[in-house]
Amino acid sequence: MRYIAQSTRGMTQLMMLNMDRFLTPLLIVAALTLAGWVFAMAQPW
Repeated sequence: MRYIAQSTRGMTQLMMLNMDRFLTPLLIVAALTLAGWVFAMAQPW
């Protein structure tokens, strides 16, 4: 039973690490997209 609890805890930490590695590039792309959209709207026509 202890082994199952430890392996589950390890899997949770692994998932959190992978989620962090997935969210970082996603947030960078979202920030660049938002900045491009804001600067495009600021341009005079």
